[in-house]
Amino acid sequence: MTLPTPASFNPELSSERLQQVADWLLEELFATQDDLVRGTDNAYTQGTTTFGRQHQRILAEWQSKEHPWLGMLNTSYAMVFTIGGVPCRFSNDNPDNPSKDAVLGMNPYQSSFAGFAQDGEPAKYCFVVDRGFEGLADPYVALDGYSSDGVHLCRWTSDSVRAFRSENAERPASVEIKKAPLGPKQPPRDFDQDDAAANDDPLDSP
Repeated sequence: MTLPTPASFNPELSSERLQQVADWLLEELFATQDDLVRGTDNAYTQGTTTFGRQHQRILAEWQSKEHPWLGMLNTSYAMVFTIGGVPCRFSNDNPDNPSKDAVLGMNPYQSSFAGFAQDGEPAKYCFVVDRGFEGLADPYVALDGYSSDGVHLCRWTSDSVRAFRSENAERPASVEIKKAPLGPKQPPRDFDQDDAAANDDPLDSP
């Protein structure tokens, strides 16, 4: 069964805008795959780094103010951004069998939009990055729309063309970093564990 596209329910969710967001998510996925190749890297380090970079990329694109249609409702690791006013989340998951709360759950920042959804209309949207099973398939992004009770109503699927980075690309000039003054040591703090405990989908572990 072929589902309608999100644009058939809301013209703000145009293919051009969705592909732009998908490109950001895929670029960070591919860059992380290229960077984390040490023997100490595994699916967990790659997955958490990918999610963190994707989160920061969307945040940076919003802060750049280069995309008038891109808005932000929640900048935490349970990020909710908007496309033409439509709240969206993102997750690295299996679009056809999702397990992450970003896809299955309803964030409070999505609730006001969901309250206006009519019967048969999507109440929540999530970009789902399919990384490709063990490299046997090309990664791609789907934007899925669901009703409040979890019925899958629409889907858009991205292009999955990878832009390889040139080995001869000019690297940024190095910047001298001054040593910080010595002072009493503080106990180490786990990466955003306090924030993670308060959010629905903090690190989006693989």
